[in-house]
Amino acid sequence: MKWYFACNSESKEYEPLIKAAVTSAIQNTTLEPHFIFDGEPNELTQWLEEKGVKIIYHRSNLYPILEKKYKGNELKIASGAYLRCDIPVIEQEDDYVLYTDCDVIFLKDVELQKPEYFACTPEVDKNDWKTFNTGVMFMNVKNLRKSYKGFCRFIKWNLSRLITWDQTAYQLYYGKKNTHLDLKFNHKLYWGIDDNAVILHYHGAKPTMFCDENSIKNMAYFNGILYKKNPESYEYYLNLFKEYYPEISYNTEGLEKLNQGIYPTTKPPKNPLNIRIKNFIRKNILAKF
Repeated sequence: MKWYFACNSESKEYEPLIKAAVTSAIQNTTLEPHFIFDGEPNELTQWLEEKGVKIIYHRSNLYPILEKKYKGNELKIASGAYLRCDIPVIEQEDDYVLYTDCDVIFLKDVELQKPEYFACTPEVDKNDWKTFNTGVMFMNVKNLRKSYKGFCRFIKWNLSRLITWDQTAYQLYYGKKNTHLDLKFNHKLYWGIDDNAVILHYHGAKPTMFCDENSIKNMAYFNGILYKKNPESYEYYLNLFKEYYPEISYNTEGLEKLNQGIYPTTKPPKNPLNIRIKNFIRKNILAKF
């Protein structure tokens, strides 16, 4: 089965995550890695090619729209995130493929899933299927290709509504067409240690964010909340990450202060993003069904 992941050349902070993901896929799965890259050949693409990864040099078909709406860091994030939307027109051979974000590691081989359009798990709340997470998607490429032009038009005319980039677009445009995916395929650290997990998703704070005390201290408030849900699980899975990227070194003093409740020092927003997202999705999706 083909595994797609994507990034752009400006997101260099993801390179350790990409290397860990690919290393785990090679060691633990039979997946065929395909990397969609918005950029020129560089040290990362050379490393990936040496590992047998197929590189697809591609800029998002939505980029002309995105650059009119976003600037700076927002454009960097958006231009990388929306690459996944083009998989149905990039992939021309297989009817089903796996897509993941770059911040995953594979713990076991992955069984092919065949959804009507795509299959995803919930994001934070295991029971909230309306707010599904597109960090792991089994895609029905054939059916998504049929709706590709309509989906792109929807994105074009609704960019201001897309709070979490293309993830919100998938939630709003396809709604209940998401096939429920077994949680083991998108296991989050804050859900606890699970021996049944197949794909581990470092959703929220990434392992690289624990390498510097200042980044721990200034961790986004919501990421701090997620960490406090299960510090033991974070410790276990951060150490597991080292097996696939041994170069990483965590800041012990910062972690101690995080476990003591001293860090992070960031304050909660008046209207937290997760609440805004849930209210927005419920209002816009439930109103249609």
